[in-house]
Amino acid sequence: MALVQIFAKPPEEGKVKTRLIPDLGKAKATEVYRFCLRYTLGLAHKSALDYQLWLGEESKHSFFTEETCHLQQGENLGQRMHHALSQGLLENDAVLLIGSDCLDLTDTHLAIATEALIDNDLVLLPTFDGGFAMIGCSKIEPSLFAGVEWSSERVLAQTLGNASKYNYRVHLLETVRDIDTLSDLNHYPELRALVTNI
Repeated sequence: MALVQIFAKPPEEGKVKTRLIPDLGKAKATEVYRFCLRYTLGLAHKSALDYQLWLGEESKHSFFTEETCHLQQGENLGQRMHHALSQGLLENDAVLLIGSDCLDLTDTHLAIATEALIDNDLVLLPTFDGGFAMIGCSKIEPSLFAGVEWSSERVLAQTLGNASKYNYRVHLLETVRDIDTLSDLNHYPELRALVTNI
């Protein structure tokens, strides 16, 4: 059985979905993030897999009052992911780490990734912007994320390049969309309606 880990931030104005702020303003950008976070937590709740919530900073926000939260550790995203994945693998055969801004992610993806990790070391759910919305692994090397240019279109390619150095058996899922820009937002009528009605 695999463990699901969710990376999230407290949904506070000015600290989330910052790339949407120039187009939407802080309040609407934050509501977009809250919508996505609700979706992701709902996905975890209905999944047959155990899950953990990993926050970027300490928070007493009402979103997390019923959640057991872990604190991300590391100076960059790669270090934070490595730490969480390593901790998860101490007690689990496989770990699936997801973000909190991908409405395309479904329980089917989680099930397929879990199955794929029986015969693979690494599973990735690519995104159209060159990154990935989920990483699953049955082992983790400290240098898997070395030199990765986070928030660039080279994230997936650079991660795959590192994986090949360690002879990882890799399985790629379908490409999905995460929500970073106004263009991404326009693919989801529920989000368009949300920011229109605020």
